[in-house]
Amino acid sequence: MYAKSLAVLALLSCSACTGVAGGGGGDKLTVEECRRYYSHTYSLDNMDAAKMLGEEGLERDSKTCSEAGSVTRRHFDCAVAAKSLDALQACGAPNT
Repeated sequence: MYAKSLAVLALLSCSACTGVAGGGGGDKLTVEECRRYYSHTYSLDNMDAAKMLGEEGLERDSKTCSEAGSVTRRHFDCAVAAKSLDALQACGAPNT
């Protein structure tokens, strides 16, 4: 479980990502969608994003995610539909 947690946290470190691999702008997530993405994906590992990042950190990361376009619409749709860590990992990297 610990190894999966590390893998998921690595996937979620989107605030350091810049741009979208192979993406074309225009379909960036909103701040609210990015917040939903973080909240849902953390919850798959029984973690609370607001507690882990702090409310200010979650808001900052959600804003960065939206502005940078670091999570693609395709990945977002896959990730929020995921019901397990394995399903989330099958979605690939956030910028794909």
